[in-house]
Amino acid sequence: MTRYWPVLKAREGEFKALGRLQDRDVSRIHPLFEVNPSNDGPTQAGLNFVRKVREAAPAGLTLGVDTTYTRVNDNGEPLIKEIANDLAQWGVPIAPVIHLHDPDEQLSACGEAARLHNETAIVRLGSLTTDPDPVADAPRIARALSIAKISVDRCHLVVDMGVVASDRDVSRTELVVRNVLDSLGDQRWATIVVASGAMPSAISTLPRNEATPLPRWDWKLWKRLADLSPDFGDYAIAHPAMPGAGARGPLPSLRYTASDNWWIYRWARNETGGNDSFYDLCQALVSSDHWPTESSEFSWGDSELARCARREPGPGGATQWRAWGTSHHLAHVMGELANPHAS
Repeated sequence: MTRYWPVLKAREGEFKALGRLQDRDVSRIHPLFEVNPSNDGPTQAGLNFVRKVREAAPAGLTLGVDTTYTRVNDNGEPLIKEIANDLAQWGVPIAPVIHLHDPDEQLSACGEAARLHNETAIVRLGSLTTDPDPVADAPRIARALSIAKISVDRCHLVVDMGVVASDRDVSRTELVVRNVLDSLGDQRWATIVVASGAMPSAISTLPRNEATPLPRWDWKLWKRLADLSPDFGDYAIAHPAMPGAGARGPLPSLRYTASDNWWIYRWARNETGGNDSFYDLCQALVSSDHWPTESSEFSWGDSELARCARREPGPGGATQWRAWGTSHHLAHVMGELANPHAS
């Protein structure tokens, strides 16, 4: 079974979507969360993350945890140990993420975290914060795992290609991935995942009051690698980079996933002001060709969008729109992976 490995920012919207996963989907998905920095310092960032996980993570779901953006706590100690200890007490399993550039203390801490949680870890090659193009470096991998005291067969390998934004990017990154995996030979990883992201960093330049298609280049890349049978990873409906504060009061908008495209909806505010034009947006969505035949039963997010199309109270705001779009995206991708010949 091909599993889905979404790389998610640890924000309220993403956790709302995760908390609404259907029971049957828990075994089909392995989210990898990047811990967000906090204005109150890294220790508080870790506490915020643990709280969100406790509130949202379905029972039995293992989360990848990447502390690249918040590597040490306020005392200069690896934050991954703090997070792993806290979540172990609550019975929430995690897999710490290892980068080959990590200092020895971080590698050792990831190993300690792994031994608290099923003795599994994730080796992530590439990403925007490390190497733009992942490099297959078998000696460095062996050294990192030796320091962490984890065997390769207990590790998931994520080859992260970062941003893919065109057909040319897809062709280039396909060659890179093939070279990486070929260079690593027959190492017996628990799983091999190819991840990338194609959502632009901003959608504010796109037209209003109509649905605009954007190609899912990340999905096209994975399909080009089907002969290698990797698991699929993407950045859901977000750009791979860690977001900034964002604009206040953005226009009602939605990023809605279909087979080969996202459909981006941006709706100008109507005469009532506020976010009421999101109702109009949802009415356009449910009348479109890409609205699922299962309608509101497709996902929790779709049930909320169908409710808004009926103009029932609660048009939501940016966090809710991201949660509803992410919920639909997760369900859509897992459906694609379960029925690859239908996509």
